Amino acid sequence: MPGSHPSRRRMLAAGATMFVAAPAVLAGCAGSARAPESPDPLAAPARRAETDSALAQAVAQVAAQAGTHMKAAQTHPDLATAARALAADRMAHAITLRAELRRVRPGPAASNAAPPAAPTSATPLPADPPDLTGARASLTEAVRAAQDEAAGLVTTLPGYRAALLASVAACCASHAAVLA
Repeated sequence: MPGSHPSRRRMLAAGATMFVAAPAVLAGCAGSARAPESPDPLAAPARRAETDSALAQAVAQVAAQAGTHMKAAQTHPDLATAARALAADRMAHAITLRAELRRVRPGPAASNAAPPAAPTSATPLPADPPDLTGARASLTEAVRAAQDEAAGLVTTLPGYRAALLASVAACCASHAAVLA
């Protein structure tokens, strides 16, 4: 049966086609040279969480000192407690966001971007009474800005990352309500 087997000529033509087409097909499977990557959308919320945590730690310390040195504790009894809770939550956000950044883009740049350690030195109490109302307003403004930033990114990210930022936004909303 001469028609049932491919001819030598057809086999050579198919081999030549594969020889020419194979590099193009395999190039689609192989990793191409990476173009410079754009900044990860979680980098800004991670930096903001670190900054918010430091601000909240400073406010908690000043509020606690003010409460022991004057009657400011009577007008702002919960500010130190609320600020400490906010500082802890925002540092947890920073750590979690940095972990996600390292997961997605492992490498030396991502591993060097660990959140800063909490400040250990005590902030001295200023000679003038601290403006605890202004401190509360600053914290409230910072946490609302973080909430808005996280909520704005939720719809632009897939799955786990969107859920992570939705959780950050919800936590920030809770803290804003407590501080208000």
